[in-house]
Amino acid sequence: MSFFKAVQTSGRELSHETMNGKKFRLLGLAIAIFVVARFILQTIYNVFLHPIASVPGPWLAKVFGAYMAPAQAGLHRAQTLRSLHDKYGPVVRIGTNEVSISEWTAYRQIYSQKGSNKTHHFYEDTKLAGPGNLFTIINKEAHSGRRKLQNPAYSQQAVLENEDFIANRADVLVRRIMNSHAGNQSSKTVADVFLLDGLFSLEVILKCAFNRHYGDSPAGDSLTLLRAMDSSAVAIQVRAALPFITRSLGKHIPGNIGKSYRGWDVWESMTRTLVEQFQQNEAASDVRQRFMTTPMIVNEDTYLGRKMNQEELVDDMMAVAFAGSGTTSTTLTYLIYSLARDHKRQDRLRQELQTCNETLNDLKDLPFLNAVIKETMRVYPTIMSTLPRVLDEPLTVDKYVLPKGTFVGMQNYVHHRDPRLYPHPDEWWPERWLEDGSNVKDMNAALTPFSLGPYNCIGQNLARAELYLAVSKVFRKLRLTLNADMTDWDMEMEDRFNIAPKGRRCLVDVEVSN
Repeated sequence: MSFFKAVQTSGRELSHETMNGKKFRLLGLAIAIFVVARFILQTIYNVFLHPIASVPGPWLAKVFGAYMAPAQAGLHRAQTLRSLHDKYGPVVRIGTNEVSISEWTAYRQIYSQKGSNKTHHFYEDTKLAGPGNLFTIINKEAHSGRRKLQNPAYSQQAVLENEDFIANRADVLVRRIMNSHAGNQSSKTVADVFLLDGLFSLEVILKCAFNRHYGDSPAGDSLTLLRAMDSSAVAIQVRAALPFITRSLGKHIPGNIGKSYRGWDVWESMTRTLVEQFQQNEAASDVRQRFMTTPMIVNEDTYLGRKMNQEELVDDMMAVAFAGSGTTSTTLTYLIYSLARDHKRQDRLRQELQTCNETLNDLKDLPFLNAVIKETMRVYPTIMSTLPRVLDEPLTVDKYVLPKGTFVGMQNYVHHRDPRLYPHPDEWWPERWLEDGSNVKDMNAALTPFSLGPYNCIGQNLARAELYLAVSKVFRKLRLTLNADMTDWDMEMEDRFNIAPKGRRCLVDVEVSN
């Protein structure tokens, strides 16, 4: 009897297991049907009923909010957007609730304080050390408080007080170029100006921020920091495109991505050391608050109602080192690259430079020098990618009305190449800025290398000073020719939000000018 009872018990257990299995399968099927149905309904809504459904764009962009993530992670987002605008027009849908705009007249509306605000999905994901910095702060009042704290250190007066030092570092740049041996040819001097321009700008910002002093030979710490920041730019873009790849996770990824995340750690560690050393050795004696770090140590942030804490200070100074070096140096590199391929224009610039003194007040009024700088900023915009915003009020562009809450953005790389304003837009042609006519006014209005409005580049006075002085020093004394080993690929722009040449080099043959 016990045998038959065991069989009956086993049968009941099998029956229960079968029933439970059916229940789980039915539950799984129900969940799958629900997910598929929801996706279909959401897709129908996004494609046909969404408030921006009429905006043209790729079909997949209407379905997937992260349509641009592969291009962003692949460092060619701006170039992809330009292709989309060429195909679809001045207003393109690039996500379920995101629009890219190439119409330059919309720039002021979008980037004014009234019309829009920073988006959470980009700026929250690009914080450098945790708390956020002047660039990533979203709250308008908080940004205003932080900006007021930092403004005096970037004023024109502060730049003029640093003019002699900037000129000194530009002289060092010239000597480094003259004494360089970046090439393989023993019979000529070959310099990698991408590296040397980066050191020039970084050492200027480290002096202005931390009172650091450097000689002619590149110091180990400046070179290490420069390479760490250059590497980190890739991780920042990957993090913005794929937020789930955190810093703690990313540094364990094999290859260049993991290397980039590890570079981010080096950048933070070195900045932390610079801040601590400045606090110990310089802050108390800097009564005039000449250095960028001092106001953030000794003064109160009016929004916070207190002084910044250590983590906030480190995050902001990481941003200062990054924005104050990689941006200006890249502009200088592409300017040298353009003139090294064009001796006629290089000679014209040299002749103009020799007509005046090497002071900022004299240099800033030279027509061709300004044209060369503007054209470099147009063709090779150091911030080439999108500054994303969310609309605080409806915006009409072309024939489309974009409702409040729409994510929008413009790209210097795209509207700087508007053929209606800039004939032959891919050609580096400085003379376009010297022509007369009403179009020049629009050309200047559409040129936005430092952005506009309350979130514009706080360091633009310093950046211009570096460019004026460095270009003057280099081309008064040197005649540069693009090295034969360079290829077009080497100088293709990589969209890491800011730009860098793909080859990470710009080799020039160097001669002393007569």
